[in-house]
Amino acid sequence: MKILTADEAGLAAAADVLCAGGVAVIPTDTVYGLAAHPNRPEAVARLYSIKARDAKKPIALLAADADGAAAFVGADAARVGAKHWPGALTVVAQGEGVRVPAHDWTRRLLARCGGALRVTSANLSGRRAATAAEDALRAVGLSADLVIDDGVSPGGTASTVVRVEGGRLDVLREGPVTFLTLASGSPRRAKILAALGVDFVVAKSDAAEVSIPHDPERTVRENALAKGRAVAAAHVLSADTIVWLDERIYGKPRDLAEAKAFLHELSGRVHTVFTGVAYDGDVQVVRSDVTFRALSDAQIDAYVARVKPTDRAGAYDIDESGDLLVASYTGSYENIMGLPVEPLRDWGIVA
Repeated sequence: MKILTADEAGLAAAADVLCAGGVAVIPTDTVYGLAAHPNRPEAVARLYSIKARDAKKPIALLAADADGAAAFVGADAARVGAKHWPGALTVVAQGEGVRVPAHDWTRRLLARCGGALRVTSANLSGRRAATAAEDALRAVGLSADLVIDDGVSPGGTASTVVRVEGGRLDVLREGPVTFLTLASGSPRRAKILAALGVDFVVAKSDAAEVSIPHDPERTVRENALAKGRAVAAAHVLSADTIVWLDERIYGKPRDLAEAKAFLHELSGRVHTVFTGVAYDGDVQVVRSDVTFRALSDAQIDAYVARVKPTDRAGAYDIDESGDLLVASYTGSYENIMGLPVEPLRDWGIVA
């Protein structure tokens, strides 16, 4: 076992060792890593043995660039990662985990080794990650073929790990990179954020909703704030939407019979949609006016059978067969869906 510094000589030696099927301790931007070439299964097996890692747990890859990462996790997942790369985000997709480190020497090593290496933190499983070469040496380095010393790791914390699947993000390990949290299970709000290119995780809020008589704006404001406070995360976006007609608040119908009753009452009339949107303690209320077509019983029955609108305020969704009900509207289309874009721009969530 040799100890070299992260210079040109160390770069050449590390590339030689790894390409020949050896194992090396290398610096990264987060913590020190124990590395092996992905095309050398015997070397990868040594990583598991040296670290005493459960064989069922995969070892992620470090890639030299986003294009190299895409070869392992696919283009969609790599696009999510590329917004934070080089940096402390590991993206998991297609059974692989990969990131591009913000460490120039390490990326040069990766390029020399074909673009990627299997790298796990240089510590025994369950122990604290090593942020200095001497700590890595004591933990696992004596079993490696080479240790590269580059002083104290600048990050000092293992990367955030996020799974990307079907456009959905799930944080598997908290770390330096954080994401917007949508405190809502609404597929319509998620659809709006996704269409705007926002990366986010979903955490359904269990906050109890209130209905304040004769005050629709206060109702959505209080509910949006309560939903956000009920989710423990750094950057939380929450919302509440109601329909307002004749001094009455229409929320989600209890059942299909009430959904039909709501639609009968909205038929041929103009109602107002209020949405309260909260973000990190701030809240805005947006309104839109919607004119319904005059609806027959048969039209209402057909719509309810098609859309199953019990999870929609006012028992309808403008974005799903809404043309069957809506004659016209003023204001924000997204607001009627449940998440207006204007507040998101004010808060810098979207450009």
